[in-house]
Amino acid sequence: MVVDRIRDLLFTRLKNLGYHLIRVKIINVNNKKTLQIMAERIKDRTMGIDDCTFLSKEISSYLEVDDPISSSYVLEVSSGGLSRPLTCLDDYFFFKDNKVKIVLKESFLGRKTYKGFINAVDEKQNIVLKTDEHEIKINFFEIERANIDPEWAIENNRIN
Repeated sequence: MVVDRIRDLLFTRLKNLGYHLIRVKIINVNNKKTLQIMAERIKDRTMGIDDCTFLSKEISSYLEVDDPISSSYVLEVSSGGLSRPLTCLDDYFFFKDNKVKIVLKESFLGRKTYKGFINAVDEKQNIVLKTDEHEIKINFFEIERANIDPEWAIENNRIN
């Protein structure tokens, strides 16, 4: 898959530049492709406009050489934003005590979507989530997608 190839191509290169690759996504609207790259600085998990400009130039250079997308596209480099996606297990460690929305691949206790606070990550790669109703353990590999709750982030001044 093209997205996996681009992720593999960029992951180590961005890391060597001091950035963590959050997500690679191709959006196709009206036959116009946009390659969306979300990243952040490794040292403080922030991403400013200067970082986006710098990475855009670097990523463009990498992609010109390897050319993983055969048609024309627009490159968009951004931060994870307020509703930053949690894409790897380390994200759950780093964002402990943050409110998140998790969507599961399969229903659990009659639901696929849960909102709550990350309490911990255990040795079995379970995310311990404290919801309004109860505390649950969700295996990382059962998560379809997860994001920081943007309303909570604004209310608690968690803006990067």
